[in-house]
Amino acid sequence: MDRRDFLKTPASAVLATNLAAAREVTAEVKEWNGKPTLFVREQPVYASFYALTDCLGGRWTWDEMPRISMERFVKARFRLFQVDLFLEDVWTREGPIDVTLARKQIRGVLDLCPEAAVVIRWHLNAPKWWAERNPEEWTQYANGAIAPVERDGAVRIIMDDLQRTPRVSLASKVWREMATSKTVELLQALAGTPEGAALAGIHVACGVYGEWHYWGFIRNEPDTSRPMQEHFDAWRRNRSKAPVAVPGLAARAALDDGIFRDPQKREVVIDYYRCQHELVADLIVHFCRTVKRNWPRKILTGTFYGYFFSLFERQATGGHLCLQQVLAAPEVDYLSAPQAYGTLYRDMGGCGITRSLVESIRLHGKLFLDEMDQSPSWKWLNNVDTAFKLEDVSGDVALIRRNVLESYTRGMGLWYYDFGPANNSGWWLDRRLMSEIAKLKEILERYHQKLYQPAGDVLFVYDTSVFYYTGSTPGSDRMTDDAAVNRATAAAWQTSAAIETIHLADLPRVQLDRFKVVVFANTWLLTAEQRKFIRQRVAAEGRHVVFGGPAGYCDGRKLSASFVEQVTGIPGKRTGLEQHGNIWVSPAPVTETADWRRIFAAAGAHLYSDQNDVIHAGGGLVLPHFNTGGPRRLALRTGKVIGIDAPARSSLLFDASTGERLL
Repeated sequence: MDRRDFLKTPASAVLATNLAAAREVTAEVKEWNGKPTLFVREQPVYASFYALTDCLGGRWTWDEMPRISMERFVKARFRLFQVDLFLEDVWTREGPIDVTLARKQIRGVLDLCPEAAVVIRWHLNAPKWWAERNPEEWTQYANGAIAPVERDGAVRIIMDDLQRTPRVSLASKVWREMATSKTVELLQALAGTPEGAALAGIHVACGVYGEWHYWGFIRNEPDTSRPMQEHFDAWRRNRSKAPVAVPGLAARAALDDGIFRDPQKREVVIDYYRCQHELVADLIVHFCRTVKRNWPRKILTGTFYGYFFSLFERQATGGHLCLQQVLAAPEVDYLSAPQAYGTLYRDMGGCGITRSLVESIRLHGKLFLDEMDQSPSWKWLNNVDTAFKLEDVSGDVALIRRNVLESYTRGMGLWYYDFGPANNSGWWLDRRLMSEIAKLKEILERYHQKLYQPAGDVLFVYDTSVFYYTGSTPGSDRMTDDAAVNRATAAAWQTSAAIETIHLADLPRVQLDRFKVVVFANTWLLTAEQRKFIRQRVAAEGRHVVFGGPAGYCDGRKLSASFVEQVTGIPGKRTGLEQHGNIWVSPAPVTETADWRRIFAAAGAHLYSDQNDVIHAGGGLVLPHFNTGGPRRLALRTGKVIGIDAPARSSLLFDASTGERLL
């Protein structure tokens, strides 16, 4: 307020203005206590959110069931909330957007929690009416024509994102300009409202399920549209290459040496996938920058990105291969992902890890927010009076503990994403589960105040660029993603070692002396410089190094078995897992827990349990997760050994220093 205006303003109005300013939310991510930390209203907080879904019946904050669920989380001392909002919710026809629904969505949270900070998951999908007016902007597919899905009932907006339904190409300049202008319009309209004062962040969302996978990617081959062809032409010209057609299905399927594409023969396919992934990363940075530039206060910006585990062997077609590009952008404050899918990860006894390379995100000073979206054991009873019932409360508690501690011990946060009304209410709307959630939050907020210290002494190193050079059509490469990434990782986590995960490009950033073992998981692509760094810096000081599969077989220009010998230092072919001093080599990924336990024990890595149990450790806490019960010896790093009679299908929580049992 200008001083002259201030002098003319009644005292009561000045007071009201000052009170409003005091309530205005600011949000940012800064280093604090040894880790990237969310600051809200200039105060560091443990980043634990409650998030509504985009599903029908569960998305609007003023509806009865979402309101009941939010109220329970408010009573559990949650003050951070996330809500979904689609562009087509507020822009239903040509002309200005109507911000009323956005205000109402935030107001529903504030009515229950006046001090709340709210993040909007802002879906940038082109509205259906707009897409119908612009069919020339639609994504096209190499494996077939667009095939709209006809449905008789009401469905989620994102229901058919994996089908070849009309979806606007992510390369469309017309869509990008429209979505940018409407994002600015939304922000400017909200900035002057009471509800806008509670806005803490914008989570930019687009692509399959809002998660920046390319449309239809699991079963289809995008994008051969005119907008993508034009974008690919420009991408090639910028690299002094002649324009060529976006590759078709046959070109994408062609391989030259087992699972590999020869870089010299398959330049166009490799270039196309690089172009597509760089485009997606550029869009994320662009929209986060747009938010930052058009909000009057510090605001949190982030998105779903960095997915790596459980990508259905479709990494090149629709994964997130430009992690470094996004991590380098100052406009992006956080990345997020659900926990890895599938029985390897989510079942009782599985490790429950997130889909991202969390330690790389932390190394770049970004916050990571896990999406805890695993349903409890609700069962439909076909009974009007008790329509749903939890089948396994103790098991539900075990999985909640495991999933929540997974992100906390790695120095990060999470949100509970409530897909309800799966049981005619929210997923956790049971007093026993809410009691557990409240206890967890109290403990983690307390430990969050302490200096964060990671616990891992086993480091897994993964690459994303390798997927440009290996088979990308279904069934063409079962080694790089399925075996080396998923089965190897899940097996290693069963050893009770504390494991950390990073991107290959971040290896020079790592404090290597913390690690007893470094595993090169899917690093078939290594430059000469990277091979030298591994030999001279990583495989040194008695550190054990594991190479499972053809490490370094490709250097980006050609394929050669000599590269493998250069990085491992061991000539000749292998028939199985072999130890050569501190170097372990195998012709295939190591996928058996017994082999990992043997390697880790030989290297002197700390094994917390005397049996094959999952451990999440870090930030002053240790959580063992048990599938089978029975006696255990839990060995802490302090030397203290705790005898446990572990209940089957359970998770326990201990202080990492004293051994005090907290849950």
